[in-house]
Amino acid sequence: MKLLRACLLLSLLVGHLSCVWAASIVLDTHRQGLSLSATGQLLWLADDSGKLTLDEIMDPAHESRFQPAPHMLRHGESARPYWFKVQLEQRAETGDWVLATQTTALKDVRFYGPFDATGRTLAPAVHTGLSQPFATRPLVSERYLMRLQLPGPGTYTVYARLVGETAPLLALSAWDTAEYLQWRQHKRLFDGICYGILIALLVYNLVLAGIFRDATYGFYIGQCAFALLTLASFNGHAAHYLWGHWPWWQERGNVVLPGLWLIFGTLFARSFLDTRRLPGLDRLLLSLALLAALAALLGLGGQFSTAQTLNEIVSSAGALLAAVAAVVILRSGFKPAQWYLGGQALLFLSVLGVVLVNWNVIDAPFLLANGLQIGVAAEMVVFAIALSRRISGLRTSQTALRLHAAHLAEAAATDPLTGLANRSGLAQKSTQMLADGAAHALMLLDLDRFKPINDAHGHDAGDAVLRAVAARLQAAMRAGDIVARLGGDEFVILLASPLPDDQLEALARRLEAAVRQPVDFQGQALTVGASTGIARSPQDGRTLTELMRSADQAMYQAKQSGSGHAFWGAVP
Repeated sequence: MKLLRACLLLSLLVGHLSCVWAASIVLDTHRQGLSLSATGQLLWLADDSGKLTLDEIMDPAHESRFQPAPHMLRHGESARPYWFKVQLEQRAETGDWVLATQTTALKDVRFYGPFDATGRTLAPAVHTGLSQPFATRPLVSERYLMRLQLPGPGTYTVYARLVGETAPLLALSAWDTAEYLQWRQHKRLFDGICYGILIALLVYNLVLAGIFRDATYGFYIGQCAFALLTLASFNGHAAHYLWGHWPWWQERGNVVLPGLWLIFGTLFARSFLDTRRLPGLDRLLLSLALLAALAALLGLGGQFSTAQTLNEIVSSAGALLAAVAAVVILRSGFKPAQWYLGGQALLFLSVLGVVLVNWNVIDAPFLLANGLQIGVAAEMVVFAIALSRRISGLRTSQTALRLHAAHLAEAAATDPLTGLANRSGLAQKSTQMLADGAAHALMLLDLDRFKPINDAHGHDAGDAVLRAVAARLQAAMRAGDIVARLGGDEFVILLASPLPDDQLEALARRLEAAVRQPVDFQGQALTVGASTGIARSPQDGRTLTELMRSADQAMYQAKQSGSGHAFWGAVP
């Protein structure tokens, strides 16, 4: 009796399910289309052999094998053909409908029907998909569809055979044709806006790449370009406008282009975040870039399912590793990393929204159709801002380094006691001045009676005298002239423009008079004199070394004669 009751219960359950499965889907207008998977009345049959024909599918022996289709059927399960049976009920006198797929990533799509209650077919079969030229798609639609022009009220049956190794999900939706065409125009407009944003970012950063010559810009450009092509491929626009007559590439583009996008995205993360400071993470990111390259190669070789799986692994692991690296780099003080994290977060939220719609957690058809490209466009905009902030920060740092280097160079060329050029500074400045081959004059001054001041009053007194003499010499010179202290009590003046000998002699007397002025030190008047040797270029020398040698000998002559100054080569 228990066995009998169980059999009766099972038969009632099967009968109930049969009634549910046999229930027809009532055709009605829906602005975003009616998802047949969501109704629970879409039936499916897995073709394990891949050889079932329409006649075999319609045979009652196979009819009983149809079961309710799961809400989401992933690409890993769909390398084999799947047959879908759709029973549609039209209550109006006439109707114009389309039965459409939810994705463009299907290798082979075939629609049969509609069949009326007598089994008569009302339209020719549709055979399209990535393996077929774009011209095979009805209504020039990016998605695959069958147009159903039904003559009157009644129940109609449509069979669909779908094959898609990389399709994110296998699902069908029913639309009023006019609503579908209007929705498609709105989607094209929105797609065009997203494409326009990416193209503008691409052109803008191409210009910046030419200006800054930074490798990070090159990786960003590659990421942006392949993100654009990937979206166009996923949306079907690439097949429509770029390579619709090339089915071989239509199939491969859906996995190769994302692989290339991931390569440049990973390289951009490494370069932008400078992950070489984190060797472990850097090696992992580089490994992911190599995996993405492998996925692209496998896609070119026709290994679509494996390539898609690798792309999914790289995208998930890469996003996680890049986020970890960004957090670590941000904590080290690199502020643009927060913009990178923001871009990653926007893409993650968009993808999460698409997943939640797929799982029926939220009802947002617009997000399902456009979530990925919204996230990608937002991410690339934020990345562009991050890149500009990074470059701005680098330029600020480089400017600070240049200023610091210039300060150090100036300090190295300056006498710390007097503020005049030192021997090194004189050599640097004189090289350019003397290179023109024009006439110049060099005056070498050596202080007289300076040592007794040091001996009697100390080095502080000597330093005060040296500073005062330096200031007086500098005040007496023109803007282009060079005044330097060689060390000890020796000073050099290199005149930028020539003066006649009589004016040079007058200048020497004025300098000697300025030096002889007393220097007040702690209430005491300290006085020194100066002996000046004068050399002229080019007759007394063409280089600083030659002029210094000639002026030194002239200065020695001035000291010996007590004349205060002397020209090189003059008769004593």
